[in-house]
Formats: sequence, structure tokens, C-alpha cells
Amino acid sequence: MKLNLVCLLLMICLIANPEHGIAEETIDGPKYNFVCADFSKGEVCVVTSKGERKHVFKTQNPNDVWSLPNGETLFAWRQGVKVYDKSGKLVFEWKSSEKRDEIHTCQPLADGNILIAQNGPSRLIEINRKGEIVKEIPVRSRNDNLHMRFRMCRKLENGNYLCMVSCDNEIRELDSQGKTVRVIKDLPGVRMAKAHAVMRLANGNTLFSTGAGVTAVEVDKNDKVVWKLERKDLPEIKMGFMTGLNRLANGNTVICFYQGSHHVIEVTPQKKLVWKWRLPSQRTVVSIQVLDQEGDASKGQIFK
Repeated sequence: MKLNLVCLLLMICLIANPEHGIAEETIDGPKYNFVCADFSKGEVCVVTSKGERKHVFKTQNPNDVWSLPNGETLFAWRQGVKVYDKSGKLVFEWKSSEKRDEIHTCQPLADGNILIAQNGPSRLIEINRKGEIVKEIPVRSRNDNLHMRFRMCRKLENGNYLCMVSCDNEIRELDSQGKTVRVIKDLPGVRMAKAHAVMRLANGNTLFSTGAGVTAVEVDKNDKVVWKLERKDLPEIKMGFMTGLNRLANGNTVICFYQGSHHVIEVTPQKKLVWKWRLPSQRTVVSIQVLDQEGDASKGQIFK
């Protein structure tokens, strides 16, 4: 009788404290509501935590996508940017006038303007809601590759820009006038091939994904790698081309993939898998923003 009682108490203890014996099972499904972009299928989807697609916006090759506090959805597509309201109505559109161009970056700014990276004329621009260009920053790449020149560039609170020069396998930080003040490349143990998404975190570190390098990397202000997630860290996941990132307030990182066994995963700073999911009807998820978090995306309070 005493032995049975001890076994029962031990089982209760293990269930209450799984880290001491029984590991918590990874959730196979979405944990949050989120918005994502499917590049090859040509869809931007608002997805519920139950895996249901609430809104679907059809467009050519969408990439960068944002949810704004007023319920609007902003995203970049092959030739420009679009904004839909919470009812699914198109309320703003800007289209490049260049004969040869690709748009893979958009970012809502605090003044109401939108940051765009134009791969054709090789520049960053800021436009207002009238569609007028109010600022231009030329950015020259060493390799002339229309499709891969830029990916998800970002404007920082101090006015600087983080420019993903994907065709050069590097991240350039430019000041407000376009002068290069920092270059992140050639990091030990990091394959920078086709760098995709980047963000400046609240602690001053820089988090980014290397698309073809299939690695998520966080570096400090001296470019020292302080955190890294690569294929060998999660053998249960077949990682393909790594695309968008979303750093949550709890320190976890949500990552999406263009290819691989799953479209979206969440990992802890200790590289423990929290949840994984392959969207039933999607093909290539390239950008994601978790909706269940506080903060204003236009004021740099959401790190994606």
C-alpha cells in the first residue's frame, strides 16, 4: 500500500513538473492569431488560433505583411503595396511606375508614411497616404540582381535604416541620409546566403534570418553572435528557406519558412520547440506577424 501511494505521488509530481521527468508535448497547430503572406500562392491570410483563415487577400507574390492597430492589413506585393481595412475593403494602393521593379519590403511608419524598398531603381523610399514619394535613399548593391536585391528592410526609431541587401548576403545600416554606418556580414559560423528578415530589438541587438543559410541569428552591437537557431537545433523539423521572424515579448521567436516540413514554428531562447504548424492550404510562408501581442506596429513596438 505504501509503495503504491509513493508511486501515485511521484506520478502527480511529474505531471505537475514536466521538466523533471515528462516533457511537455509540442503543440502541432497554431497557438496565436496571426497574419501571414504566401509568396508563391499569391495570398495574404489572417489566420485564427484554431487554424481558420478569417480573411484572404489575393495578390501577386506578397512578402512583407503588417497588422495595424486600427485593424488594417498592409502588405507588399510584386509591384507595390496595398492596405485593406478590417472589413476586407481595399483602402489604399501604391504601384511602382518602373518598367522593371520588384517590391518585397513595406513598413508602417509613425508619421503615417510607408517605407518601401524598390529592387529595380535600387532605393528606399517613403510614401504618404496620397501615394507621393516624400523621401528617397539610393542604395547600391555590388551584385545586380533584380529579384534578390532587397528583402525586408526596416526604418529604426533613430531614423537609421536596416537594409537587407540579399543579393550581397549582408545587412547594411544606413543613417537618415543614406550613409553606411554598419555592415553585418561574414559572421563566424553563420552562412549569410540570401538574408531575408531583420529587426532591431529593444535591447539594441539585431535579429535576422538568413534565407538560404537557414539560420536565425541575434548579434549584439559589436556583431557578436549571442543567439543562433539552425537545422541541427531542431532535428524534428525539416527547415527549408528561412524567411520572416517575429520576436515576442516573452523572448520566444516565431519563424516561418518558404520550404520545409512546417510553415511556422515558435522556439524559446533555449531553442525548445513550443508549437509547429503546416498551414493546410498554403505553400510558401514568407512573412508573419502574431496578432496576440501588445504594441503598435507603426511605432516599432512589435518586433518583426
